[in-house]
Amino acid sequence: METVRCEGLGKTYGRAVAVGDLNLSVEAGQVYGFLGPNGSGKTTTMRMLLGLIRPTSGRAWLNGRALPDPAGLAHVGAMIEEPAFHPWMTGRRSLEVLALYGPPFRRADAVAEALGKVGLTSAADRKVKTYSQGMRQRLGLALALMRAPSVVLLDEPMNGMDPAAIREFRATVRCVADSGTTVFLSSHQLTEVEQICDRVAVMTSGRVIAEGRPDDLTTAVVRVVLAPADRAAARTLLSSSFPVRAEDSDALVVGSGDGHAVNELLGRGGVWAHQIRVERSGLERAFLALTGPTGEEVEDDAASPR
Repeated sequence: METVRCEGLGKTYGRAVAVGDLNLSVEAGQVYGFLGPNGSGKTTTMRMLLGLIRPTSGRAWLNGRALPDPAGLAHVGAMIEEPAFHPWMTGRRSLEVLALYGPPFRRADAVAEALGKVGLTSAADRKVKTYSQGMRQRLGLALALMRAPSVVLLDEPMNGMDPAAIREFRATVRCVADSGTTVFLSSHQLTEVEQICDRVAVMTSGRVIAEGRPDDLTTAVVRVVLAPADRAAARTLLSSSFPVRAEDSDALVVGSGDGHAVNELLGRGGVWAHQIRVERSGLERAFLALTGPTGEEVEDDAASPR
């Protein structure tokens, strides 16, 4: 069942495009990773889905309800950017106060369960001001999970977490998704995203330029070695079908895992490569191949949103 859907969703501020023509679909129980450099439009997208800002164009649905219908948000949890709590309250009391805005039944149980899910039971009665950054992030995650939502939106939830806390978070997210909850998260922790996400989307300059399973994206890099004199012609040919960036004086990196298609396209254009090699690399390298080292979209005219 589809729990998150966007069709042509966009947000502009004057002439500046924060999000442009976003189309995506997320199924129930998926962990969906939303990747992109700072300023790429990830947080703006989440704020539109939560009804915090109005889209300029397009439509979005949560739990089958078209936004801004509040019924679509009734079973949604969220942690957008860094969570804020009163520092003099304990972790438990922080959740208890916020639970007062929900249904009266099972409040105490819901707080205890949420704290347990994020590994904060033993620290629940400490004041929040004594928590580390990672612990405050986990308390924010507990708040997002407290009402057993069907969809959880998490913006950079692993910020400030040490490796042990990240491993615990990964297990928590997987457990939440296995129970049928959709987890929609943005992150710069590419290695962790690769391990926990069922699907990922790469966003830059307000547009999704690649989407699929992590394995699909991590194998989608072809390195082409050419004579320097042929590189400009090869880049023109390949950029008509694939994202392309220059790696050094004689090599191009192509955002595709199909070496045969790359070779065929070059051959039709009369350009011959010295070497064409499919490189199986991690998500971080694939991300850089798609966005470039500065986080700018590679060959924007060729990389259409999906």
